[in-house]
Amino acid sequence: MVKTLELGFGSFGHFMEFAFTQKFDNGIDLLLKSTEAGLLFAEENNIKICEIFFDPADIFIEENKEKFIDLCNSFSVKKQIHAPLIDVCLCSTNPFISNTTLDLFIEISKICDKVDAQVFNICPGSSFLANFDSIKAFNRKRLIESTTKLLDATSNLNVKICMEHMPNAFGMKMLLYLEEIEQFFSELNREDIFMTWDTSHSWTCDIDLEMFWEKFHNIIKNIHLSDNNNKRRDEHPALGSGKVDFEEIFNLIQKYNYDCSLIVEVSFARDLPKSLAFITKFL
Repeated sequence: MVKTLELGFGSFGHFMEFAFTQKFDNGIDLLLKSTEAGLLFAEENNIKICEIFFDPADIFIEENKEKFIDLCNSFSVKKQIHAPLIDVCLCSTNPFISNTTLDLFIEISKICDKVDAQVFNICPGSSFLANFDSIKAFNRKRLIESTTKLLDATSNLNVKICMEHMPNAFGMKMLLYLEEIEQFFSELNREDIFMTWDTSHSWTCDIDLEMFWEKFHNIIKNIHLSDNNNKRRDEHPALGSGKVDFEEIFNLIQKYNYDCSLIVEVSFARDLPKSLAFITKFL
């Protein structure tokens, strides 16, 4: 039985429910409302961590940024931040896109520091051109360059940058399989970069989890607990309703003495109670 872990959840489910019901006025309102709903849910249910889904990222007018910071700091819940997914791509071969994404992630890292969010979860982005092996090498090079610059720019902040590996879904082509994940971290060659392991993402890629943990257990500092029923999609239904083997997952967590955050990640907030009840059986 695992006793030292802190269980949390992502506000992505609240974001999706506000987005689908159109109960928001604009992008800033959507971010603020979904963040507040997530933090309230955590507080009301005595959940330790909320990983805030920071999308859309149109909040950098100073007044709006301060609203977000003040909202987060009005709750005692421990926070993490999930980087935007919309209109961003660290690995883009187009320097205008990759540089803009880098600047955005640097600014969000500063917000992490202001709200005491000590984990900043980022993704590599996706590129259609990465379907071609000859071009994918350029995407990987750009990802390494962008990540290096991000780490250098945030070295004075109390934030762990955690790169999340991707699913075999939605046209994603970067950091899918064990070999390319290992190649990325090896070529990056930094001690200040960490990993977010997503249980659905590894399931879609048929990753050997024992080998995965043997190679990466020292740098896994964040886990997304997510389920799935479809190898070609990243569905994130209620935990326990899909095909991901959580018994195997928690055996590995215990074997390698993982002691960092566990983030339940579902597509809709209505699935959180069922998912939390399911996963507490393993804690």
